[in-house]
Amino acid sequence: MNFMEVFNMANHAQEKSYPWLAEGEVPPLPMDRDRIHIISQGVADPVFDYDIVPLTYTESRWMAFVIRCDEQDMKHIVPEPLEIQDDLVEFWYVIHKNTMLGPYMEFGVTFSATYKSPDGATYKGGYYPYMYLSNDSPVWAGREPFGFPKKMSYIAAFEHGTNNNYFNMLMERRGYILHTANGRYSDKPLSAKPTFYGKTDWGRLNFRITTRPDVSNSIFELTYLPSELPPQFGTGHRFQLNPESVRTANGQDIRSWFMQGTPFDYMGGQIPPKEVVGLISFTFNLIIPPAQTLWSKTVERGDDDMSHILYSEPYKYTMRHRFLLPQYSQG
Repeated sequence: MNFMEVFNMANHAQEKSYPWLAEGEVPPLPMDRDRIHIISQGVADPVFDYDIVPLTYTESRWMAFVIRCDEQDMKHIVPEPLEIQDDLVEFWYVIHKNTMLGPYMEFGVTFSATYKSPDGATYKGGYYPYMYLSNDSPVWAGREPFGFPKKMSYIAAFEHGTNNNYFNMLMERRGYILHTANGRYSDKPLSAKPTFYGKTDWGRLNFRITTRPDVSNSIFELTYLPSELPPQFGTGHRFQLNPESVRTANGQDIRSWFMQGTPFDYMGGQIPPKEVVGLISFTFNLIIPPAQTLWSKTVERGDDDMSHILYSEPYKYTMRHRFLLPQYSQG
């Protein structure tokens, strides 16, 4: 059998139908509608589309450690114009089962912070200095419009055993374990909680950075999501907790805890806990509408600034350029 005979035996198939478009399950393709409705990269095939706004989550499982950190460490990583309100930090994992971005795992850190606007109003909210997720769509859906500081990582979080009494969590990125912990629920109360816990007048704060392609200009924005839903999206609060789902563990119930900084992720070295107070877990529903901008600042970079940020010596910082090769890719 010669090459031409083999080639002629090949069978190639291409399915070009889009039944979900004809049935109205998804919006028209970005290039087939008014271009003003394109809100995300890429232009021809975005990682998420405008039909997901507002984002909705149902039956997600929140597992939040409460840790106490040094306030000076916290202030060091909080940007202008925010102010820290206490030394208690929410250090949380979430199992997202049903979302408009698909199922995924999430991790984040929340500080209690405030912003005082020039008109005298004070905005209170949980501020996120670190976030990690297991999927690309929720990374970009949070980072592009809102400024959530999201990165990709491997995340695992489980409740298991009789009555789901045991818990264990792990987060890994680029070959380094960033954090892991395990223990058992006792349902005993925690000795302390962050200021924003249970407060319906506390929203959520994020810091968004948009930079020009030539890196000469960056716009810093403080964005805000209030606790209450905007009128066009319904009534009530964005976050709805199921009180019957709450489980707790105090510091003595947490059997092991490990956390570290890495060459790629600094969290473990920047906010080492002075105390692990405990864990609070619960099931919740959530709606995320568009955010509002409370504050902005434009940073201009001249030639002297650019020489420091744009013309670094190639491969000087070797660990940032030579990445670990996962074992499963070495065939």
